[in-house]
Amino acid sequence: MVDILSALAGAITLSPLIAIAWYLAKNPEKIEKWSSMISKGLSSLSIRWEKNTLANDIQTDINSFSQSIDPQNGFLPYKIKIDWVSRKSKEAFIREGKVVVKMRRYGNQARNFLYATIEYTEKGLLPESRHLMDKRVLSALELAFINKLLTERKRFDSRQLFIDEIYEEQAKEGSLIKKYSEAFINLDDKGVFAGVVLPEYSLLGKTGSKEIQNEKIMADTIGFAEMLSRLANKRHGHDVDPNYKGSIISCAIVLIARSETYEEKGLAPYITYINGCVEKGTRCIYVCGIGEKNIYIAQQLRDGYESSKRVKFNSQTTKAFQNSTAIVLKFDVLPVSNKKT
Repeated sequence: MVDILSALAGAITLSPLIAIAWYLAKNPEKIEKWSSMISKGLSSLSIRWEKNTLANDIQTDINSFSQSIDPQNGFLPYKIKIDWVSRKSKEAFIREGKVVVKMRRYGNQARNFLYATIEYTEKGLLPESRHLMDKRVLSALELAFINKLLTERKRFDSRQLFIDEIYEEQAKEGSLIKKYSEAFINLDDKGVFAGVVLPEYSLLGKTGSKEIQNEKIMADTIGFAEMLSRLANKRHGHDVDPNYKGSIISCAIVLIARSETYEEKGLAPYITYINGCVEKGTRCIYVCGIGEKNIYIAQQLRDGYESSKRVKFNSQTTKAFQNSTAIVLKFDVLPVSNKKT
């Protein structure tokens, strides 16, 4: 009895398959039509999956980089979102806390990544300060930022496209854009670009100014860039005062680059310089160093000002840099009225 029921169940299961096979044998054109429909469906799913994969690859890398250099979201407050479109023109806008980049998808992912980075940078970097800045300084900052992102994320094929098609076109020989971008890139090797330059320029947009342009602020952007250029091109044995005091930007940079100075003279040269900046009314002081020895010296300086009534430790950031670690300490200079007798 069991064998009979099993046979019946098998026959019932096979019957629809036999019917379908018989139908297709009688109508072979249906095979081609259905095959085409299935192929299109799978192709559509494949293309959608590919687009999502390419977009996620770009978004993950850029968002991860932004968070790593600006965890407080001071000068990079937005994430990026990629929307693929068929048109060749690109556009970007802010929506729901993200820079939405609408762009054509190229077969070369290196080009996709570069174009997405450029669009993101032009909307997401220093969004509150951009309209107040000298356009040449802003362009130089953008170029240095893009170069940093592509280099640190090891997007070397995108970086080569950037140099060939973007950088060489914008940073003409002898131009201020080239002068300043080279200075920013040079200072990045000392931890200054992300740790000092971008945070200071971000302050321009936090003044509450409703003006479209402001001559004092515009002058600040140039003046600060000029000081940074002198610092970046400083030759050994030549003194450059890394102290800028403008209407909004007012800071000094203490570069700990040679541990031999500390070994020979201790903290005295650094303390003398910092105290001089305090007397000049500088708003804040950054201490920057790369490498284990220089980080130790920076931390000794921090501890030395722990009980100061004029200099208050604000923050410390450390991050991996190439094959070492970079540190940036920020100190706020307190008003004279806070000084106790």
